[in-house]
Amino acid sequence: MDSAAHLSDLLNLSSRTSTFVSIDVVGSTQIKTGQNEQDIIYTFLAYHKLVSDLAYTHHGDVTSITGDGMMVRFQRAEDSAGLALELLKELPSFNKKQNHLTQPLSIRIGVHTGQVYESETLGSGQLISKTLDIAAKLQQSAKPDHVQFSEATFSVMGDKAKAFHRLGWNAALGTNVYEYAVGGSTTGPAVRKLPEPVRVLIIESELAEVARLKKTFFVKRYDAFTVFNQNQASLVLGPWPPHLVILSLDLPWKTGWEFLTGLRADSKFSTTPIIAVSHQTTGDTIQKSFKIGANGFLRKPLDEQQILKRTEMVLREFYL
Repeated sequence: MDSAAHLSDLLNLSSRTSTFVSIDVVGSTQIKTGQNEQDIIYTFLAYHKLVSDLAYTHHGDVTSITGDGMMVRFQRAEDSAGLALELLKELPSFNKKQNHLTQPLSIRIGVHTGQVYESETLGSGQLISKTLDIAAKLQQSAKPDHVQFSEATFSVMGDKAKAFHRLGWNAALGTNVYEYAVGGSTTGPAVRKLPEPVRVLIIESELAEVARLKKTFFVKRYDAFTVFNQNQASLVLGPWPPHLVILSLDLPWKTGWEFLTGLRADSKFSTTPIIAVSHQTTGDTIQKSFKIGANGFLRKPLDEQQILKRTEMVLREFYL
């Protein structure tokens, strides 16, 4: 028995052909430098969600998220191309509406098809294959906002491969490499207009913070209405549906976390933009608020310039 066969028997390895898409944000460390922590957390959580949603749409599974890099697995190579090409097309819209950082995100993508080995002995979902390594190396050599495909993937793409450009042989990887970049303009979703006037529901029990919020919204000529607890908010939400909610996580009785969870579970307000505010300013607090459903975060004591910046970002994401 040769060593490969012995290893296969030992680990109960099974193999099948899969296509892997390696995606990474170009210069992410530099992009994050000097940025507010909540902007970083929100932007990259939103980016991960974009990739995950598109992967699901194209029948792929996210197998790993390491830092700002993601690996997605497909059973069909043509589905992998669907993800890669749509992600490049969606990125400009993401940068306009959901990127809260001062620099746009730019990505590199590598795609390769080959054998992958799995083993229950090594743990559920653990993958062993140079296929993943080749996908990652193709990604690393790609230009920003470009995709590089290996010959193995290109050869089974059919008509979708007509738009790819052949770069030539890569001796280190042992494959011909093909490249794709989005060319020309793409038609995005219909543009929405900012409501007039913007209705803002403030749910806050601290009078000093209410005063700062009201002053900022008065200058912007937003129609702001204040309630001091969740019961009052529940009475207002039905007859006066807001375009934006400012929600304190520090409310007494029922916590702001519970109220945020409840709003997101209600189909009437599941997509209403919500900015959470709190004295709790750890990274875990900010990340938790975004995961539950907040679209922005502000630290107390509130700063009028930050209020203005954050509300404009969130409203732009939803309406412009």
